[in-house]
Amino acid sequence: LIDSKLQNEKWMNVKVGDVIKLENNQFVAADLLLLSSSEPHGLCYIETAELDGETNLKVRHALSVTSELGADFSRLAKFDGIVVCEAPNNKLDKFVGVLSWKDSKHTLNNENVI
Repeated sequence: LIDSKLQNEKWMNVKVGDVIKLENNQFVAADLLLLSSSEPHGLCYIETAELDGETNLKVRHALSVTSELGADFSRLAKFDGIVVCEAPNNKLDKFVGVLSWKDSKHTLNNENVI
């Protein structure tokens, strides 16, 4: 999402803070915070076969405060949250972080990350 418009971009050009729209069955080459989803309640289903050998779907969900952003590109473009999290590591089943947004802090965990 660049200048409130969707534009195609290569993964190598994606940087921290970018807002990305993913569609069904697209490959993700980075860890992403799920802000919103087209599914009810901000749900998202991911397959992590390449990471841990399992091939079943896993459920992830957006925080309720960000899931209300929906697909409104103007609101997503204005998103100015700050994420503070643990350093990169090899723990696939655990993530700890905090999203600071709208004068509130929201705990992040593995369920909020793609």
